[in-house]
Amino acid sequence: MTNMIRYFFILFVLSTSFTNLNAFDIKQVRQEFYAAVKDKDAAEKFCEKMKAMRSSDPLLTAYYGSAQAIMAKHSWNPYRKVAYLKSGLHDLEKAVASSPESLEIRFLRFSVEHYMPSFLGLGKHLEEDRKKIVELVEKDSFGTADSTLVKNIIIFLKKTNRFNTKEVEILNEGIKNG
Repeated sequence: MTNMIRYFFILFVLSTSFTNLNAFDIKQVRQEFYAAVKDKDAAEKFCEKMKAMRSSDPLLTAYYGSAQAIMAKHSWNPYRKVAYLKSGLHDLEKAVASSPESLEIRFLRFSVEHYMPSFLGLGKHLEEDRKKIVELVEKDSFGTADSTLVKNIIIFLKKTNRFNTKEVEILNEGIKNG
């Protein structure tokens, strides 16, 4: 009987540990992401955290890919910059493939590719993501994004000047509905 109790105790501890590993606070992840964009130390911490947290969750995979792209921004070594970008884009592509209807994931990939120099030839999804983002906003399909995030995403998108007049109208309507 004692072995049975130990067995259940071990199962309980393991299941609790794995549950905690998969649990994450998306609002905290978002805050750390924005801090990482501005600060190299925050970027390094965020990238390490996302590396440890990455899982089968497409949103975490997308934030890890974005974290790697942010590391490229803060790196002085051209080889490391390109390596970070390629690895980050690979993870972003996996995230989009796993969750193609996620506004937040599409936004993350779009924003990374928007800031990449065109001569690198790595911004292959801008057109695809632009169209999908407009479609998702038009359908009010915001997924896990709360209204504040939706509004901030749309404000950023409009500032990129990559959207035509009709698409901007749809984005503006999305701000009202978000």
